[in-house]
Amino acid sequence: MLGINIKTALIVFAFLPFFVLAKNPDMTVSLNGDWQFGKARNYTGVTRVPGIATDPAKIGTEKLWYKKRVQLPAGDWKYATLQLKGARFLPEVFINGEAVSKQNGGMAPTFHLLKHKAVKPGTAVDIEIALASLNDIKPEDASFIPPADQWRSNVSSGLWDDVILHLHGSKRIDRIIPFIDYKNQKASIRFDLVNLRGENQPSKVQLEVLDQNGKVLIAKKGVSTSLSDSISFQYNNILKSWSPDAPHLYRLRLSISDKSGLSDQQTISFGIKKFEVKGKQFYLNNAPSKIRGGTVVWHRWVRSAEGRELGFDTTWFKKNIVQRLKDHGANYLRFHLGKPPERFLDLCDQYGLLVQYEWSFFHGMPATKESLLEQYKNWLDVAMRHPSVALIHPYNETEGEQLDTAWDALGILLKNYPPLVLEDRDVIHVHKYWWSLFENLGLYYDNADQFPKAIMVDEFGGNYLDEKGELGGYKALKESYLRFLGRENTVSERLNFHAASHAKVSEYWRRIDAGGFAPFCILSSWEDGNTWFMGNLKDGNPKPVWEDLTAAFSPVSVSLELWDRNFEPGQKIDLPVYLFNDSDNPYTYAVKLSIENKSGQVIWQQEVKAKADKFSKRVEKIPVVLPVGQGSYTIKAVLQNKPSTVKYPVVSKWEIQVFKAMVPAELAGTRVAVPENEPELKAFLNNHQIASEPLKEETKSDLIITSSHTWNQLSKGDEKLKTILQNAIEKGASVLMLDAGPKHLGQGYPSKNGELGPLQGVVKISDPEISTYQLFKGVSLKFTEAAEPESHLHPDKNNDALWANLSKDNTRLWNGMRGGLIVPAADMEFSGLSSKAFMSQWTARGANESQIKKGPYYAYELQGFYEFSSKANDEAVQKKLKAKVEFLVEDAPALASAINPRTPVSMTDLALGYLESQKGTAESFAPLANCGKNLTRTPVAMINFGTGKGKLIVSQLLTAGRMAKGFGEAGLYDIRYDEAAVQNVLNMMKLALQGK
Repeated sequence: MLGINIKTALIVFAFLPFFVLAKNPDMTVSLNGDWQFGKARNYTGVTRVPGIATDPAKIGTEKLWYKKRVQLPAGDWKYATLQLKGARFLPEVFINGEAVSKQNGGMAPTFHLLKHKAVKPGTAVDIEIALASLNDIKPEDASFIPPADQWRSNVSSGLWDDVILHLHGSKRIDRIIPFIDYKNQKASIRFDLVNLRGENQPSKVQLEVLDQNGKVLIAKKGVSTSLSDSISFQYNNILKSWSPDAPHLYRLRLSISDKSGLSDQQTISFGIKKFEVKGKQFYLNNAPSKIRGGTVVWHRWVRSAEGRELGFDTTWFKKNIVQRLKDHGANYLRFHLGKPPERFLDLCDQYGLLVQYEWSFFHGMPATKESLLEQYKNWLDVAMRHPSVALIHPYNETEGEQLDTAWDALGILLKNYPPLVLEDRDVIHVHKYWWSLFENLGLYYDNADQFPKAIMVDEFGGNYLDEKGELGGYKALKESYLRFLGRENTVSERLNFHAASHAKVSEYWRRIDAGGFAPFCILSSWEDGNTWFMGNLKDGNPKPVWEDLTAAFSPVSVSLELWDRNFEPGQKIDLPVYLFNDSDNPYTYAVKLSIENKSGQVIWQQEVKAKADKFSKRVEKIPVVLPVGQGSYTIKAVLQNKPSTVKYPVVSKWEIQVFKAMVPAELAGTRVAVPENEPELKAFLNNHQIASEPLKEETKSDLIITSSHTWNQLSKGDEKLKTILQNAIEKGASVLMLDAGPKHLGQGYPSKNGELGPLQGVVKISDPEISTYQLFKGVSLKFTEAAEPESHLHPDKNNDALWANLSKDNTRLWNGMRGGLIVPAADMEFSGLSSKAFMSQWTARGANESQIKKGPYYAYELQGFYEFSSKANDEAVQKKLKAKVEFLVEDAPALASAINPRTPVSMTDLALGYLESQKGTAESFAPLANCGKNLTRTPVAMINFGTGKGKLIVSQLLTAGRMAKGFGEAGLYDIRYDEAAVQNVLNMMKLALQGK
């Protein structure tokens, strides 16, 4: 109540009118349908409204005009207001050719009083709507489309939501805001009126709550003397609560009358709901509520041809998005970067999906406070008439001083709304694109309690594939798929990886008790996101990701906590099986665990019975003996008694390799020298019946192997050790240096306990640590700190010798460490090579061999990205390189954190380097493995010093702790024994000895 007197009386299940209704009680008329349209007021065609009238990928060069002849209804109404639910940009309205209204924005509803002499009951008028081009809207307007989104979103002008003609008297209802006192079963409906005559007369107020059949359940009446007021009622179990499981939905009708009769009447959707954050978790209607769902980027989706066609089709959307989410067990839908047409919010209300509701700011918020106050208000008003709306996202991936302006405006506006759950203030929104476009597989956090607030992980997954399973249009896709799947991969492998990267990371966030998660993204444009469907989108054929996500989405579910990939034949493990119960009743689980071979044959299975309390999580550790036969297998946990609401199998699965390393025959009788301080290497050789001897000054061994302990000595400048290794190479012995270089492990291993690091990207390396080490025979190593370590290792395009007896899956995640790390976060570069070796190193980075030889030729490098030119200080090439890096930074939060485009571009004179390299003692340089985006990193390489000399293989791979049992640890993220790592090193040994 706002200090005014409203006399009220409660009427339940009946309604006795206290004023006479107008002859036409329906006070709104839809103007959707066919409109003439054209540029510069030249009408050249007919288009459907709402819809996308022009090319959504092109910014208009002129105003876009719409025209419709409208027969105004008869009745007692005095005024007409045109509501444009979505009309961008800067809509202007004309009646019979004369301007009557102009508003800012267009991403939120705008209201236009049709003040014109021809607007009266029973007449026909021409309504025209003019919409500005995006080029003519200033960034200070809150509806401006951010530059970071213009290349992948709908940038056209148009009427993209309903056009409604609202008929009324001198007082119009401006907005209706329900406030729910859930504890006391009381509702207070606040409303604002617009008085067009300026007379301060009392208004009769009538409120009704109706069921979906139109039956009046609750009615209330009163008198108001203010333009801002409220009317309250007790619902006392008459109304049931709204939730995704039971979306009880009502209609709330508010009528305002004056001495002339009914002045205005509006009806909104109404539900009894309380959504809040308590103890870093979400609660709905006083019960814990884990949010599980996906993301639709509606304004990007309609940029595509299929999105443009289906973007207004509620039948398609209900079947393929809303109901499909619910059938897989989800309870949530995020509408990213701008509200969708309101009809889709209606679907979420009706069928039961919680909604994350967003404004379209992206990587910046340049709008003025005045614009925010105007457009945020209309945007929030829409949210208040949809009980599905739960999380409010006023901006996306924006920080800094601009947020002060946003929160200044929100601080004023929020006083007029019930308690809302807002980004930053109440919730931390985590965007960690692990195992995808931007980041390596991370797994940095052990529990959601590490965070200061509730976390909503609403962007991860990515790995955008088109309707054929091919790469979509996003510019970082190729380099990312190279990083994870290597140079050759099939549609089946890409779809499998797409599904696994979404599902396994989703299950991870659920296991550590994140408040909610929503992988990215179900629907978007070809340029960014694509869809989770195969073939013609109209057919709704799902990609495998849908089924794989069921274990993450189902309210009662099962999840395997297993990240190791490589196991020994017959190995015994304790398999952690998580049981989730997000329901409000205890649950008795029947879980079938199984191991299947590649043909789908069940090798082992076991039934597990267990109980879990309501709103709880339980972990069962099940002893498992793995198959004795080597090969690829899948471990599955299947919930036999899934909830009846879930229509798809609830299966958590993980692909593993059962594998035993094989000693190459070429190593038989080999004499291997090992430094005294390398006990793991000695154990490794002993385990494989390879004789070892201590490293001496005058060694007669065929091969010397070193690891991290020896590297520590070399890095400190141990000249005696360098001399021993150099003399050995001179006499024909080869040297294999394992675990070389710094061991930067990235964000998952912070320098201080408890550091969360950036939550929308990886650690930023603005001043990378560079370490240079002089080895021997003129060879030096330079290690430059990188933003991330790597978990996927691939053969070099010219040499796959290290993969003998290994499948490509054996080197995608090694056992232990956060994300199965294989390569530390440091880029390795050799100097002091021969011309041939120099050439091999630079052509691997994309340089042209003939241009290096004839010169001049220069390499330009910025944050690990390369461009090449025949000109020194080539400004055009540097500009091109900076533009590429700046685009990636502007677009992706992960890259924005990892890359600093403001660092200077480094230039290397390759022709000069080639000439100088002819003095080098190394005869050849051979990359043996690649990793990282675009596979530009070379973590293992071999140098040949010529006839009669030994070879040098240097490996950065994180093999220490994985070479022999007893040298690692048993914890989930501890490094531990790995047969694939062993085989990889055995193959290095074989290669080092070839030709002897």
